[in-house]
Amino acid sequence: MRLLKVKINNIRQIKKDVYLISFVSNYIAKKAHPGQFLHIKIKDTLLRRPFSIHNVDGKNIYVLFKIKGIATRRLANYKKGELLDVLGPLGKGFSFKGKGKYILIAGGMGVAPLYFLGKRLISQDFLKIVILGARTKKEILYDKEFKDLGYRVFVTTEDGSRGFKGRVDEQLKELIDYEREPLNLYACGPKGMFKSLALIVKEKSFIDMEFSFEQFMGCGIGVCCACVILTNQGYKKVCKDGPVFNLKNFDQNALDML
Repeated sequence: MRLLKVKINNIRQIKKDVYLISFVSNYIAKKAHPGQFLHIKIKDTLLRRPFSIHNVDGKNIYVLFKIKGIATRRLANYKKGELLDVLGPLGKGFSFKGKGKYILIAGGMGVAPLYFLGKRLISQDFLKIVILGARTKKEILYDKEFKDLGYRVFVTTEDGSRGFKGRVDEQLKELIDYEREPLNLYACGPKGMFKSLALIVKEKSFIDMEFSFEQFMGCGIGVCCACVILTNQGYKKVCKDGPVFNLKNFDQNALDML
């Protein structure tokens, strides 16, 4: 972990309210692991904001974000050449398994940490699937990019405007109905999505699932305790013990508390 001042080399809008920002950092490129995040100080805001490391390409670091409030709107107005105050990489990322199929599941902006993971997994000689879910087809992200990586891509929309009509958990049910081989699920999205997926996974002993939590954070380094969630082992800090957690850390009581 280091505190860095980096120069933005590109920022562009890729969909309504969704932006991709990039900068060069040899240190982060060497240290970053899929699922980790950066804590970015945005001008004229008090607290830093956490952003998943979306991609690492050589020394180039990419962050994908959506405008949700004042801070992200200000970040979207940054220009090429401006300095960015970055702390990271932070947190615990995804772990890699040695057998079975891989299924990545993104709910909306949950694709942010999963693309970096998807790139790292392409060297694995197993079937790789990604489920991309959103409310409508206009909000689907990175279907072409995952196809270019060699993934089988399944799109779900709640309004049925594209692909499977429904939620990602319903699509997952259809895909694994007759599965008996080990499955490794990696997911990111809202907590409601985690709960829905958990109900499926707990019925299937051959499934292992890791989930990256989207959570408000204060310090980002485990000091302020603003981001704690309840697990089987008591309260854990999303910024330090996560943001990636294994489903095995959550019994029904912990799931109900989310």
